[in-house]
Amino acid sequence: MTMRASYKICIGPDSTHLYNALMAEAEAKAPDKGRVTVDLEGECIIVRVTSRSLSGLRALSNSFLLLAYSAYSSLKQASEQ
Repeated sequence: MTMRASYKICIGPDSTHLYNALMAEAEAKAPDKGRVTVDLEGECIIVRVTSRSLSGLRALSNSFLLLAYSAYSSLKQASEQ
């Protein structure tokens, strides 16, 4: 059985920077837990995660959501300076 999850992240004009950070990770060679695709639609990023197991789906989702949060936090802090 294939498990799927998708996340829509809309942060405005900084979406391109966040998209680039997530794309670098999505294109990197990783353990075969599943597949992640990242698309930019206007000022929103769509992250789609596919895995053959629920634990793989959870692991990949957590990794990408944490990366998105970290990158966004860095962008926000840099813009405040």
